[in-house]
Amino acid sequence: MKRALGATEQLPGTGRARKVVTRRGKKIRGKFPSKKLGKIVEWESLIERDAILMMEYHPAVLRYQEQPSEETYYDASGNARRCYPDFSCDLASGKTILLEIKSAKELDHDKKMQRKLGQIALSFARQGRPYRVLTDKEIRRQPLHANLLRLHDAHRATLPHTSEPHLPISVARNSAHVLGTWAEMLGSETIALGHIARGRLRTDLELALTSESLVWMPSYTEAGDGSFSL
Repeated sequence: MKRALGATEQLPGTGRARKVVTRRGKKIRGKFPSKKLGKIVEWESLIERDAILMMEYHPAVLRYQEQPSEETYYDASGNARRCYPDFSCDLASGKTILLEIKSAKELDHDKKMQRKLGQIALSFARQGRPYRVLTDKEIRRQPLHANLLRLHDAHRATLPHTSEPHLPISVARNSAHVLGTWAEMLGSETIALGHIARGRLRTDLELALTSESLVWMPSYTEAGDGSFSL
């Protein structure tokens, strides 16, 4: 008989608490080469793939892990049940958020799943552990999703540079400039976007990303840290 993986046990060499599978054979799966983590992240649905983009390019997400742990929750009858959160997210604030990724359409029509997720959320709340259910409506909201795709393309197209952009001495590091100006200073818009993707520059990704978008260095804290809702 196989022994169940506990919350602290993981599959060797993966960081995952269970194997990535295609549930009921109805969903495709794939692999995402994470530059933030320096490893391959496996996903079980296209919604999960798009959620990975959020974690990969969120400036406050330090690390994330798919299928991070086996957890226990209690159903309405008080029976212990197992669950596997889709992702864990370690934030710069020191908090770790557990994430469940679902289709909004499926969730709206699946009352059983709604009850289960409610019971899981209650169990985690009692433990003081942040837990969120993200749907495709939130994950693919615009213009954020389109911006993340642009960052991903730029990240793949540009080679690693120095730890921060090489700028003219005359450029103030405690002020914001429009993306078009950064493109002129750095050589191209793709390079500027690549720096944003690496967290070396910041911008508000909840706004449409254009040549007039304000972009700043992380040291310019008055402009914010470029975080978005996760």
